Amino acid sequence: MGMCTEYNAEGHRAIYDHISSIMENEPASADAQAPPAFVFYATRNILRPCFILGQIPDLLDCLAMVDTFRRYAVKASSVALSWQEYYAKELTSDPDMTLLTERELRKIQDYITNDERDRLHHILVIKNLCLLHVYYLVTAPESCMLAKHLNDYFPGCFPGHDIPSKLLFQHGLSDSEKQIMEEAYQECKEWILDVTQWEEEHEQEQEQLLMALTAEQADAAFQQAFREKFPPPFSQEELVSDLDDYLDTVERMIRRLEDYFPSAKVLERLKRPI
Repeated sequence: MGMCTEYNAEGHRAIYDHISSIMENEPASADAQAPPAFVFYATRNILRPCFILGQIPDLLDCLAMVDTFRRYAVKASSVALSWQEYYAKELTSDPDMTLLTERELRKIQDYITNDERDRLHHILVIKNLCLLHVYYLVTAPESCMLAKHLNDYFPGCFPGHDIPSKLLFQHGLSDSEKQIMEEAYQECKEWILDVTQWEEEHEQEQEQLLMALTAEQADAAFQQAFREKFPPPFSQEELVSDLDDYLDTVERMIRRLEDYFPSAKVLERLKRPI
């Protein structure tokens, strides 16, 4: 899978601007307003046909919404189990009551049982995306935005400049999740110091290259030397595959719950003659 460091911004921007407008207008309820199908489409549109690294901040917000859908599905599953237990005891009072099948019950119980595991999966993916975006930004055309994104990913990393992060995933992190992000920041900080030292050591070499090559050739030579010294922190193919698994898991949860508990509108359509 290639790195889409350049892409048709006009072809992608509209859908993510719409997501941003939702969050800016009512950030607390943004997840509930964005339809799941819309968010899943926006997320996969960043990953396929090739991973657009420059849109990782958009991807992070999309994934925060996806995890909100997942947590809502877990909560709905817990409520459904409570009603299942209640009506199983009261079935004689309402002979028309339909209970969940054993297979449906197992699926719903799995959603609840796997809640902590799936949340951890989400946080680890978020952490890896933050680190990958920092790696990308060091040599990207928009490298001037590195400090801003470091603050978004690791709020408070610049002493005296405590600017709140606007990213959705930062809201509601548990203490253990904050610790995961703190460890990621320390890893990131040490890596940036290594890169800075390497750049200083090769500054004279870069000046000599600029005398012998065009600016484009010198930049290409720098990019190659940088990647040889500092390979990507993760395999993009593996990370995208991990994201695909996570998205598929949450999407299946939503679809199954919609099948098990169809809305009144869906039931009305099913009653209509063909």
